[in-house]
Amino acid sequence: MEPKLMSYITSKFATKSDMVLAEREWQEVVGEMLPRFKEAGAMRQVVTQIWNKEGSFILGNLWEYADEKAFIACQELFREAEARHKEISDISSIIVPSRGVILHDTHL
Repeated sequence: MEPKLMSYITSKFATKSDMVLAEREWQEVVGEMLPRFKEAGAMRQVVTQIWNKEGSFILGNLWEYADEKAFIACQELFREAEARHKEISDISSIIVPSRGVILHDTHL
């Protein structure tokens, strides 16, 4: 099955140490929930560190979903993960979400 929808979320941090710690804590929370994300229809998660913005500390999170139903189901899980993450971290960031329908997915 090929994914139909994707989301790409960037998170910008004040310092590199904030970025590294926030990512570690977020992956700990999400890691525990991955079976639930998979059951809900998430198909892939990719985490990137944006490197072409000198002096910036930005992470990119790509998620792929089986369909719109999976995307909606995963949004409930993200709200739960965000609440859990806030309990263990007070690191602030600027979050910019983007959503898209996959038109082409070329594997080279």
